[in-house]
Amino acid sequence: MMVALSLILPRQQTIFASVLAPYFHEVAPAAQIDPVKRAEQMLNRRDVTAFWIHQDAARIGFALVLNLPDDRRELSEFLILPQYRRQGLGQEAASLILQEFPGRWRMGISKQSPQAAAFWGTCLSLVPGLSALQTGAPFTEHQTKSYTFDIAGPDNA
Repeated sequence: MMVALSLILPRQQTIFASVLAPYFHEVAPAAQIDPVKRAEQMLNRRDVTAFWIHQDAARIGFALVLNLPDDRRELSEFLILPQYRRQGLGQEAASLILQEFPGRWRMGISKQSPQAAAFWGTCLSLVPGLSALQTGAPFTEHQTKSYTFDIAGPDNA
């Protein structure tokens, strides 16, 4: 079941936008978000690290990590394509991404996706090195709640 990560490159903006469109429809259907503009914005920001999530040769999802001041991170977007869900791949990808950047994390949970709330509730409890998990208020009107937590570095896990 191995998953891998690769950087989403600016030249892949069109492909990325094609994946963002159904993602935004799922997590924030009422939001007026242009996936083409959003892809361009995210792939050209210095404070964003964008990853494709792969299983073997298949591109199965993506994740956007916002790099905040003081060595903090936000998992701002995360998607496993529907046909690859409920196979443990999202859990594996989330662990890889979070452990790539030890330190303080935050993330919001979509109001429109009860599956996301269930996934993250279970997923975060299984991530190695995760501590100080707290539930808080949403960051945007499209979210139901947020999580903050710490990820230990490889020497402290």
